[in-house]
Amino acid sequence: MNADELNRRYAAGERDFSFVNLRGVNLSEVNLQGAILWGADLARTNLTAANLRQAHLSSANLTSAILWRANLTQATLHKANLSRSILIKANLSEVDLSEAVLVKADLRLAQLVRTKLTKAKLKGADLRYAEIRLVDISGADLSQTILNEANLSGDLLAN
Repeated sequence: MNADELNRRYAAGERDFSFVNLRGVNLSEVNLQGAILWGADLARTNLTAANLRQAHLSSANLTSAILWRANLTQATLHKANLSRSILIKANLSEVDLSEAVLVKADLRLAQLVRTKLTKAKLKGADLRYAEIRLVDISGADLSQTILNEANLSGDLLAN
């Protein structure tokens, strides 16, 4: 599927794009609020400034995707693969990233407020200058994670 077809179908009211292949497609500034992209292949996709608010991206492949300034507020990314993705200045507030893979992801200046990172793999992720408040990190792998200058003013919730 290409960007034009996706936009046309979304504008026509379609919301279920489960397992769609959008690998490498330029979707910058796309509005997919509330879209269902369960198991979708979005590897190397450009989602700069995309509106993915309340989108369902569980088990999606977002490896090396560009999500710079993307709005993912209240999205579900349970078991999604975001390894090596660029999430600079992304809004990940109230996002379910439980069991997600964020190995070597770039989360500089990202907002993680009330984000669920239960059992997430963040090995080597860059969280410099990120806002991290009321985040559930129970069972998360934070080894080699870079947290320099991150705003940790709220509580990290861990069991």
